[in-house]
Amino acid sequence: MKKKNNRAAKYLKLFQLTVIICFLGMGQIYSQAEKYFGKKIKKIEFQGNKNTSKSDLFDIIQMKVGMILTAEIVNNDIKNIFSKGSFSSASIEGAEYEGGAAVTFILEELPIVEEIEFKGMEELTEQEIIETLPLKKDEVFTEKKVLDSVQILIRQYREKGYFNAAIKIKKAEPDPKKNIVKVVFIIDEGEEIKIDKITISGAKVFEPDDIKGAMELEEEGWISDGTFTKEKLDTDRKNILTFYRQNGYLDVLVEDAKWEILWKNPQEKNERVIHIQINIKEGEQSFFNGYDIEWNSDFVNRETNKPVYNKEKLYYYMEFTNSDIGDVFDDEKYNRDKGIINFEYSQLGYIYARVQAFQEAIILTEEKLKEAENLPLQKKYKENNIDYYNIERLRALLREEPQKKGKKFIHTRFNISEGSKGYVEEILVKGNTKTMDKVIRRELLIKEGELFNVAKVQRSREEIYNLGFFKEVGIDYRPGSKEGNMNLIFEVQEQPTGMISLGGGYGTMTGFSINADISENNLNGTGQRISGKIIFGPKQTSLGASWTEPWLFDKPWSLTLGTNYMRTLVPAASLDISGKLVEEPYYEEDAFEIGAGLGHEMFANWIHYHRIGTVFSMASNPSGLVDDSIYLLISQGWQRKNTLTNGISYDNRDNVFNSTKGLKANVSMDIVGKYLGGHDHYNRYEASTQYYWWPFDFTFFNLIRKSILRRWRFVFEHRFSGAFTQQTQPVYSEQKKYENLFVESKDKLFIGGYESLRGWDYRDPVHPETWSGGGSHRLLFGSEFRIPIEPSLVWFVLFFDAGALFQNMDEYVIDETTSDSRIENLKISQINKKTLSMSYFRYSWGMGIRLQIPIMPIRLYWARKLIWNSEAGWFRNHPEDKEFHFVFGIGDKRF
Repeated sequence: MKKKNNRAAKYLKLFQLTVIICFLGMGQIYSQAEKYFGKKIKKIEFQGNKNTSKSDLFDIIQMKVGMILTAEIVNNDIKNIFSKGSFSSASIEGAEYEGGAAVTFILEELPIVEEIEFKGMEELTEQEIIETLPLKKDEVFTEKKVLDSVQILIRQYREKGYFNAAIKIKKAEPDPKKNIVKVVFIIDEGEEIKIDKITISGAKVFEPDDIKGAMELEEEGWISDGTFTKEKLDTDRKNILTFYRQNGYLDVLVEDAKWEILWKNPQEKNERVIHIQINIKEGEQSFFNGYDIEWNSDFVNRETNKPVYNKEKLYYYMEFTNSDIGDVFDDEKYNRDKGIINFEYSQLGYIYARVQAFQEAIILTEEKLKEAENLPLQKKYKENNIDYYNIERLRALLREEPQKKGKKFIHTRFNISEGSKGYVEEILVKGNTKTMDKVIRRELLIKEGELFNVAKVQRSREEIYNLGFFKEVGIDYRPGSKEGNMNLIFEVQEQPTGMISLGGGYGTMTGFSINADISENNLNGTGQRISGKIIFGPKQTSLGASWTEPWLFDKPWSLTLGTNYMRTLVPAASLDISGKLVEEPYYEEDAFEIGAGLGHEMFANWIHYHRIGTVFSMASNPSGLVDDSIYLLISQGWQRKNTLTNGISYDNRDNVFNSTKGLKANVSMDIVGKYLGGHDHYNRYEASTQYYWWPFDFTFFNLIRKSILRRWRFVFEHRFSGAFTQQTQPVYSEQKKYENLFVESKDKLFIGGYESLRGWDYRDPVHPETWSGGGSHRLLFGSEFRIPIEPSLVWFVLFFDAGALFQNMDEYVIDETTSDSRIENLKISQINKKTLSMSYFRYSWGMGIRLQIPIMPIRLYWARKLIWNSEAGWFRNHPEDKEFHFVFGIGDKRF
């Protein structure tokens, strides 16, 4: 009792001492000003501030000239000044002044970091670390920021395998006039220590290499770098458990996971390495014995007193089915099946639905099966001729697969409490430092006050991410203010949206080009986009600018205004001469374009759009082999082309930048000339689709590990495009087609090259004769199978392309000079039942590499030409060209 009293007395003295210190400190803060309390403030001054302006300080403090000076104002203003984080001390002095009080804030300002220098840093770059450090240039210097920065650097070195890295700080004395300081990080990186050996003990069922294949950590080798982190080792404990449980070992334990640093050669002691020892207790393998679903009658739909779903509907969504009885019990598959029940209920607003799983193990022996026949649920269901525990199926397994005798078969009963529907009470947005809330909120498919729907929430997340403004978009859920309500929190991480880039491009029609692009995709956080672009190349030079408001007047209407100047080398139809062309026929075209577009988001994923534009162009400088139509075009001087485009599109792709699933479909109609005036007159109808799906994730035979398994998706892409041209007539003016074509050479559709039919040239010598000058109609198909090598950067691609061009006879000027063979070829190439056959199309197949480098996405393919063999009913190599052709592309210019 005496000890307790002594301890209490010590605490009392300590408290009294603290109070005295606080009072002494407070007295020091405004001891000079205390006698002026109650007087009117006539003047306010600041001393000691070197980097903080007086106007900034006046914005911070509450005190103003004309106020009555009080202790409360003084205390609050001192707190406000300290809260800025720029001052190490602050006090107040007072003096008589014009019948009132002059108040002076005596400040001691923390120095500003003028420069940060890193010496001895080789393995890290300043660019990758500077944003992660609390200590920043032109901000306040504090010792805590320095210590935190050192710890972050040490952690980053350890993540790269440098466990002996040491960091010292050299800080110059602050400049007394400017109060600025230079900080130098002096770094001794030490040696890089890699994983030399991972030892797995206790593994009897699986080979150690199989277990290592499930781990993120890997021994140093020609594929892996052997970098070690403690975080990865903790993750690998979970990865090993997951690997075993996927294979039915539900009781597996990772009893120990140790690591140590050793000399690789104890005698020489010239290199240190890491050895990892993992001990596993495998347990017994379990097998699947079916599901049952039941409902808690106290928590079903209150209106009907019946469950929302029936068993068959929920079974339909599950991966395990009764046909899988006897298969290995995959714990991951089981967890997905359990989760799908919650997912289905949440789509109908039942966010409080709860699923409890009760598992019973039946040992596969005749004795245990007989015991199971007498269990209450087996007897209950037997009355309705239902074999609840699948006893007969298990007996058959015992006969057919005797090796499974004595094994555990897991039967799972899901008990569902549906509960009541939940509503979205409030939607909060966090983390957007630049982007306005409304820019994010207008992408949400789910609204406040609606029934909760997890599918809408997930799609809203994808829509926000597809804006391209954020590195990450997270979702969190919190209870609302009353039962049945829930708050949604969308947390975003901003990323730079302005861009100044130099890049390159390549296309069959444009050739190689260099481009400079200056753009801001999120102007002042409003979501507006403004851009300017210059392209320079041997076939095309252009200068353009555009501005887009994606939500006009805060409605789901977008407005785009743009202008562009182009000088283009346009491929043209050739003279009808025998033999092969020595050079490609071209002419030059100067064009100036202005345009405006409107788009409207109707429903989730649906947009209709409308664009109007005018192009003024003039042709010149024809090559020697162009046909007479080009000379007619040149003789017309400046031409005007007016176009109105109307279209509708659907897009539910998961990621517009790197799609792995979803559909993009588009239907549009271009009205050129006719009632719009100008010199070109035709309608063009176009439909296109892009469909993406992935059949599985993979790890490339364990050469590539499962550390980012969720992103290693093998993706199929299927594209289709059909374009059809209908020549029309001018309405308001006379125009003779034989003097000025209604559909000019540059308006034609072409096929070949990287954009459409890989392996075939744009003007291929083995093309049908009528394809060389383009066509009126075009059908294209392309299919790719993409295998990830590094999912964000490199894919291996297998592909198949198909396409055909078709003609309209009335678009051509045919007179006595046109050869009979050309007339016959034009007739043959009109779209009809015969030309829609497999024999008319041209095909290619091949393989390649996609390199997704941001400023210059590169595509490298090897492609072989194919034609359809009617007799064999299959494809064959083109008889005049059986070689693989190298196809190069920059940018995603596919149809």
